[in-house]
Amino acid sequence: MPKLPWLVVLRALALLALGASAALLSDYMADSPSFCGAASGCGAVRRSALSHVSLGSGTFVPLPAFGVAGFAALYIASLLSRRLTQGLAAIGAAVALYLLYVQALELQQFCWLCVTADVSAVLSAGAALGLGPSTWEEDARSRLRPWAWWAFGALALGAPLLWPRVKLAPPVPAGVLAYYRPGKINVVEFADFQCPACRRFAGILKGELAPYGDRVHFVRLNKPLASHVFAEDAARAAVCAEAQGRAEPMADALFQTEDLSRPGIAKLASGLGLDASRFDACVADPATSARVERESALLVPPELEGLPTTYIGGKRLLGVQSAEAVADALKRAERGQGNVGVSGYVYMTLVALLTLAVLRFGLRRSPT
Repeated sequence: MPKLPWLVVLRALALLALGASAALLSDYMADSPSFCGAASGCGAVRRSALSHVSLGSGTFVPLPAFGVAGFAALYIASLLSRRLTQGLAAIGAAVALYLLYVQALELQQFCWLCVTADVSAVLSAGAALGLGPSTWEEDARSRLRPWAWWAFGALALGAPLLWPRVKLAPPVPAGVLAYYRPGKINVVEFADFQCPACRRFAGILKGELAPYGDRVHFVRLNKPLASHVFAEDAARAAVCAEAQGRAEPMADALFQTEDLSRPGIAKLASGLGLDASRFDACVADPATSARVERESALLVPPELEGLPTTYIGGKRLLGVQSAEAVADALKRAERGQGNVGVSGYVYMTLVALLTLAVLRFGLRRSPT
């Protein structure tokens, strides 16, 4: 009975884990997730304190970056050294078991990509146990040429990381397009004034919009979340400040204040010089609540994956984005660049064809 080629099994598992880790890292680094939505288990893990490792001085490294480095090291070791492979596989399995424990008992949420990588790491350690000196030598002389193994590693790493850069972005919803003005750089943001991410992003977005002046048509739409008890009142306050020509000063104040209670909001309105009687009547007016509800209804699943959600021209930015990402989106919108890219089916077909090509040309001929 033929022996199981443990080295080939280990390499396949390492490739699977490397691809999953690269997909996770891609979601952490991209404008919006491509593999796991914000409402999924991956999104819950991404929002947790365990999603990043602090290096001090405000520097953070996404946890998937360590996964990519670890599985890449394991895969490379499997091409070079039996002892190094077994050592790295054991370390990877220990870390993977801990991360599975955290997901199951602490976060009580499972990220399917995390589980894929972690289970692959544990199984890789099992496969590494079968790598005796003789089996290593036998498996190392597999039918697949060395360059083909390196090519598979490059595909597992590169394909997930490249996908967000080339994918066809989802179209801007019609309800959002209704706010666009011809000849302008259009920016529409959905925000919740109590949302921590919206508060962090407000200053970044404002700073990047400032140099464009009147060339930008900016609209902030209200999306108060039910989980934020003061968000609805804050949204009505923003609408009523707009009625008195003080929309942005009120928005700035709402994003910055620690007190979004009704007395706190009334104090903000007074500080901005708003007419108190008009403001109070507007806040209590059912028409104000109806407007907030209409705006909120424009962003629902599947478009709703998290807040803030910002449309800049034809591009959607999800969550807190860097100043560089916002600047790039504004430049693209200024140049009038539309929705370009490739569909998921085309991309998967290309990756599959590359994989088959590596197999076709990488296999050694069987001895006759």
